[in-house]
Amino acid sequence: MPANTPLDVFKYIEMKGPEECWRWTGAWGGRARERRPYFMAVGRRTMSYRWVWEQVHGPIPEGKMILHSCDNGGWPVGCSNPQHMRLGEQLENSKDMTERQRHGLPHSVVKAIRRLLERGETQQVIADRYGLTRETVSAIATQRAYKHLEE
Repeated sequence: MPANTPLDVFKYIEMKGPEECWRWTGAWGGRARERRPYFMAVGRRTMSYRWVWEQVHGPIPEGKMILHSCDNGGWPVGCSNPQHMRLGEQLENSKDMTERQRHGLPHSVVKAIRRLLERGETQQVIADRYGLTRETVSAIATQRAYKHLEE
């Protein structure tokens, strides 16, 4: 079987309308919550949406990364719609992740955990209820985690 060309990336994308997310149907890699869509071409394995960006806009400048306005770049969608992508830097991506609650627990869950702690629920009972470790609940209780979050 011949090797993929960069344009072959589009064979694994469900292309829809310009406003919709384009689902990646090819290979995935990474751990459960951090799965990313991968594609191999010309001896290079990288995230599929980076290939799409390069085919539509050209090379990605050094120090830049692809940011998704739709927040669907990872599992289970792997959005590959170039209209949902923009170039940015790591600091901007981290800020987006925090503001859009894409990393860690949703803020509503953290607030609910704090209310349960105030009512006297044990950390282990709360952890079991939310599928967390007791250590995670402890970090919320002592504000080692999510201390930026106000009630």
